[in-house]
Amino acid sequence: MEGKDIRSHLSTWCKEDWSYPVIDEETKELLKKCAGVSVEDMPDNVPSEKVIIKKSKVFPIPFPIESVRVQQLKKQKPIDKLRRNIRSTYPLIHERVLLLMTKFLAHKRQYGKSIEKQLYKDMSVCEFIDRILKKRAVCFVGPYDKYKLLTGEEGVSGWEDIGTLNEKPPLTIENCLTYDEMKLSAMVYISGYTQCINNGARNNAGVVREDTAEEEAIIIGVIGPRFHRRGKMDYEDILITEDQNTPLLGYGKELWTLLDLFRSIDEKKRTHMYREMWAEFYGIENITFKDISWLLKHECNDEQKPHHQRYYTLQNLKYMNPIFDNATYHKRISIIAESTLLEADYRAEECGKTAFVNIVGCGLGVWLISSHQADVYVLAFLDRITALLDARSLDHVSDVNFAYINNSQDILDIFPKTQDSDDQSPNKRCIKIECKQHPKGGINVQMQDREPSSKLTGEHAGKLLVMTYPWDSNAHPGNEFWFGSLTTSGDPSAACSTQVSELHNAHINPAVSASNVRVVGRHGLTTLSEYCLARTLKS
Repeated sequence: MEGKDIRSHLSTWCKEDWSYPVIDEETKELLKKCAGVSVEDMPDNVPSEKVIIKKSKVFPIPFPIESVRVQQLKKQKPIDKLRRNIRSTYPLIHERVLLLMTKFLAHKRQYGKSIEKQLYKDMSVCEFIDRILKKRAVCFVGPYDKYKLLTGEEGVSGWEDIGTLNEKPPLTIENCLTYDEMKLSAMVYISGYTQCINNGARNNAGVVREDTAEEEAIIIGVIGPRFHRRGKMDYEDILITEDQNTPLLGYGKELWTLLDLFRSIDEKKRTHMYREMWAEFYGIENITFKDISWLLKHECNDEQKPHHQRYYTLQNLKYMNPIFDNATYHKRISIIAESTLLEADYRAEECGKTAFVNIVGCGLGVWLISSHQADVYVLAFLDRITALLDARSLDHVSDVNFAYINNSQDILDIFPKTQDSDDQSPNKRCIKIECKQHPKGGINVQMQDREPSSKLTGEHAGKLLVMTYPWDSNAHPGNEFWFGSLTTSGDPSAACSTQVSELHNAHINPAVSASNVRVVGRHGLTTLSEYCLARTLKS
């Protein structure tokens, strides 16, 4: 199937051009400060296994298992492989998100609350990235924000007050991320080589079973949209409700109402300009519920194919029957898709192999609020695969697999059922997105419920396994893992089967730092300094 045939399955709202923001003088100045940053600047410079073991031992929260720690692995694994895994790890940030960070800092300096203005006054982008990587909770779960901090303190709720005059210890801006920061943190990923001690199944619990697993892989922690807290994070942009999308909360045009008599000009400007910043990022209109309701007045809600519509009204009383903006959700998932695919291509080229990329659903588990999200999720990936193929950016990716994503029949029909002679799964579906310029003639895209790090066999043997796992924007890798819950979600499952609990942890691996960031975007993958230098010289 050619790329143009795939695009025929995408609705018109998927095909809108998402332009990159203009780099203004303020953005340029912030990027210039990162142009001189080097990987030589990262703490401990070239981190070794000794550094990891030392820092892991003093990490304040006890590890629930030992089988994934470097101290244990060095007894069975070649030390050069373990060193490579440590040093190959880095934060991964999409170009769009990096530019958004500069807008965020500029906004908070001008319009932030007094505590925020003080915090961000002289903060660089690099310092902001390090803050995102280190100031998160250890665990952060559930609709009521149950948490565990590095101090060992536990509690529920209170995060919405961080950065305001109402904040109370231990949840203060000095030690914790604000909700606004969590929203950006959800688009900061981490990637690196890992040893695999088992196939990564949900219930693996850290038991060593290497016979069914790839020996090593690239693992990328990515974060899906979260709608758990009303009016917070992705809820603000993707869901449109009567209570939220009002001029009082910054939506629509900047107009004065009677309610504005009871708040300051600063507060009004702050909320409106914050909404404008995010609308600019997504390339959407900063619209009110009233405006959308008028637009949808004469449109029918298609219950059979909700992913075909730009706006779909959810029959979900828990979330006040919101209008779901499929176009904005599509763009949010596109950040995950482009980051994963371009990183996979880079890693495969680096080691002289082709990549087999295993994609799991991020934000499609307990965070899911509508089953149609899974369809838009897959369509967004297909759209980005096609676009990047056309741009000759995926020459080293041979296969993409969607695992454990529950799609509607409409999406399943894109993928015909197949049965390979060396394949154990009767439910495999596969298409080939063709591209004559690609070394393999295109990319095989399949749906098969394989475990994340299960062994690549048959025609896939010898390929580089690149896998994603669902992380969280306000937790260290593993999340529930640190509560001792090993089988509750994909995050602790990954921590029980790979090295992410140590190697993706900014308090343990010095490579997880701003000075070691890689930026993915229009020009492939570069270091942070290379990107900033190129952008500031060109602008």
